[in-house]
Amino acid sequence: MKLLRLFILLFSTPCLGQDNDVPYYGDNAENFRFGLSQMDKFVESIGQDKLLHAGGCYVISATTASLVYNITENRKKAFMYGVLSSVVVGGIKEIHDIKHGDSNWGDMGANVIGGTLGAFTVTVRF
Repeated sequence: MKLLRLFILLFSTPCLGQDNDVPYYGDNAENFRFGLSQMDKFVESIGQDKLLHAGGCYVISATTASLVYNITENRKKAFMYGVLSSVVVGGIKEIHDIKHGDSNWGDMGANVIGGTLGAFTVTVRF
């Protein structure tokens, strides 16, 4: 049943890579360059700062969840501590940014998303 839910989740979303408007250059370096240009557009649309926040909290959360799971062998506790640790560290960073940088709620949202994905990656059971 879990495998069926995972299959439905993965294949129920539309694949943007299947779009007919996307040019395909064949099996050569042009295709690679096109892929890099699409990645640049993605980074520009989200913002490099948000991706760095999500990536940093992903690492913090996954590390914490892994350590907690190895100690307690409790997946729920590992998930909760993983997400909580990344949100706390990200929140402290945003509090610091109020006086020393650019603080906004989008960064905190990226922290929560990255932290949730990091803890989920460690605690999910296939």
